[in-house]
Amino acid sequence: MAQRLIQHEVRTRWICAWTGLTGERVRNLYQSYAATLNLKQRRRGPSPTRTLSFVQSPLLHSEASALAALAYRMRVIPPEPIENPEAVLVGLDLGERMCRTFELYRHVICGATLTMEHFILLVFALAERTTLELGRCEVCQGALIVDRLGAVRRRCPPCRRGMAEPPLEEDPQGPGEDEPSGGQQQSLF
Repeated sequence: MAQRLIQHEVRTRWICAWTGLTGERVRNLYQSYAATLNLKQRRRGPSPTRTLSFVQSPLLHSEASALAALAYRMRVIPPEPIENPEAVLVGLDLGERMCRTFELYRHVICGATLTMEHFILLVFALAERTTLELGRCEVCQGALIVDRLGAVRRRCPPCRRGMAEPPLEEDPQGPGEDEPSGGQQQSLF
């Protein structure tokens, strides 16, 4: 897991927290992997801390909403709010699921701008549910990160611009033989 986090350019502090390794061991691992994995220069300074940045930019809002929905489906974010998620959630099991989820997200969303450290911040904020929560767009019913303290209108960026297609009306006769029951595919953005 430490190698995966190093590849995702996660700072030493978080690698130590998620894996239980010491800072010196993480730095040694980085040195040994740097040549074979063709890694960039390590990030320095503090990790991202502003959760509201996820809802202020339309691009980040869309990406964070897609990543959050995927994280809920992959059981990275607990179903019930928890206090102090940095102390409760950090560990190898959840870290592995988090890495798989982030790698799937990066595979599906080409050119994604969110980093693994943004994802860690997002997981903690959504687990605590004091500032952010995952809701649904009132127009298209797609997954949407919602600022709990902000505006009441819950619309995704495409719906705010009037670009989203309205949700499909369900067939009154129910699903056909070849159609799966249980809803419809929602747009990621």
